Amino acid sequence: MKHAIAMVFVSLTAFVLMASAQLPTTWTNPYYFYSNINTPPIVAPQKISADETEINSKTFTNYDDHSIQNTLSSHVVLLTACLRDLKTTKSDLAETHTTVKFVKKELKNTKDDLTNTRQRLDETHATVEGLKNELKGNSQLLATVMATFETLKNEMKNSAASSIGRMPKSCDDLHKIGHRKSGFFTVMGNKTVDNVYCDFTKPTTDAGFQKMIGYFDVKTSPIHFYAQRRTSYGAVNTAIPLEILKLNLGNAMSTSGIFVAPKSGKYSFALSGISEGNALARIQLQVKTATADWTNVGTAFAEVTLYQTFSLQSTLELVKGNQIRLLLLEGVLFDNDLL
Repeated sequence: MKHAIAMVFVSLTAFVLMASAQLPTTWTNPYYFYSNINTPPIVAPQKISADETEINSKTFTNYDDHSIQNTLSSHVVLLTACLRDLKTTKSDLAETHTTVKFVKKELKNTKDDLTNTRQRLDETHATVEGLKNELKGNSQLLATVMATFETLKNEMKNSAASSIGRMPKSCDDLHKIGHRKSGFFTVMGNKTVDNVYCDFTKPTTDAGFQKMIGYFDVKTSPIHFYAQRRTSYGAVNTAIPLEILKLNLGNAMSTSGIFVAPKSGKYSFALSGISEGNALARIQLQVKTATADWTNVGTAFAEVTLYQTFSLQSTLELVKGNQIRLLLLEGVLFDNDLL
């Protein structure tokens, strides 16, 4: 397009100059420059005969100034259109240039973003590699921990709690049930609770394996019970059974009405009740030892009156295994759930 416009403009300029130069002379062909454009640049000069010159002179002599003006006007219109197109093209080129400049800027920003992204990807890759190495190290550490755990598990299994079937009486007994750290321990003596020092670094046959420190003044565990009936009872010459055990600390009493001393010591007993009917009621507290059968300790009486109360208290020195009971000798005992 540019070449065509330039050629038209140059041709028009040449034509105007030629027209101006030829105004005073005879009119020649105004389109001669087109033939010059289309004619190859290197052509051997040809001689024009006198007849051809005369013909050309006669052909163009008839053109007047009005024809020249019309021709120039048409070329000016063409030139104006070309200039308008040129202006539009220039505007388009300017817009295209702006667009290209913007695209270049965007491409540069995109390139920078790609560069930053690649750097971040490289950093992420390095981080991932570091984590992989760390996980690999942790795996090895975990394997070591698991191996240690299994070793400890086996050791604990080998040193699991055990029993010798009784309370330990010496450092040797403590060693048998799994004690390995030396220190002070409590063991059962013959009649006392002893405090000993055990040195488990020495053989059990060594004189320093066990050292007596002293003994403890240990109080015995308490023995308490509270029992009663819920119905009347009248089977004479039999032990009175107790149907309710509201308290039985030490588990020495049973519902059969027989108390068995769990250990040697002093025991205190107290009983009370109500007789039924108009007859005398007698209840006897008896004890049974290893050397003597049931013997009387004390007797409680209820007078010959309806619903009379009776009671009895006694303190006894008992040996482990001695038994105590209540024996109904006469009458009927009254009781129910309301009492």
